[in-house]
Amino acid sequence: MQTRSEPQQQRSRDKRDRVLAAAATLLQELPFDDIGTRQIADRAGVSVGSLYRFFPDKDAIFYALSATWLDKVLDLMDGQLAAPPPTVAELVNRVVEAFAEFFRAEPGYRQVSLGSQTLRMAPGSGARNDEQLADRLRTVLVEHYEMTATDDLSRRLLLAVRLTEFMLNQAFRTDPDGDPWVLNELKTLLLRYLFA
Repeated sequence: MQTRSEPQQQRSRDKRDRVLAAAATLLQELPFDDIGTRQIADRAGVSVGSLYRFFPDKDAIFYALSATWLDKVLDLMDGQLAAPPPTVAELVNRVVEAFAEFFRAEPGYRQVSLGSQTLRMAPGSGARNDEQLADRLRTVLVEHYEMTATDDLSRRLLLAVRLTEFMLNQAFRTDPDGDPWVLNELKTLLLRYLFA
C-alpha cells in the first residue's frame, strides 16, 4: 500500500508529516480501531481533503507511519555508529541507551512494539530492517574493533538485533521509562554473547 502522492513542496511535506505525527499520538490514546481519518486530520490541523491527497485511507496512514519508524531506527543506528567509542562496552551502552530513548520518546511506537496496537507493514520490511541494522553493526565491528568478518559474526549480529528488540519490549512492558534492570541485563547479555 502506498500513499496517493509523494509531496514535492516543503509545505506539503510538512502537512504529510503532521498527519503521521497525529496518527502516532492518537495510537497512544486510543485503540487502533477507534481512530478515524477525521480525528487524525483534526489533530494534525489539516482538512480531511488534504489528508486524502496523501493517503487513500487510514490503513495507508499507519502503513506510512510504520515505514517512517523503520527509517528512523536506521538513522538512529547510523548516528550511534558515526563516531565509534574506544571500547565495545561503550558502543553497546550507547546503542542500547539510544534505542531505549527512542522507545520513550517516539509517540505510538512503544504501543505498537509491545503489541497493544497492531499496524500493517510491507511484507518483509521488519526482517529487512533487522538485516540492515546487523550489517551496519558488522561494518563498525570489523573496521573499528578488529573483529573478523565471518558468516558466524553476521548471524550472531542478526540474532543480537532481534534479541535487543525482544529485551527492549520486556523493559518497557510495565515501565514507561524502561526497567533499568532489564536494560542493564540486555547490555551484559550482548557483551557476553558477541564479545566473549
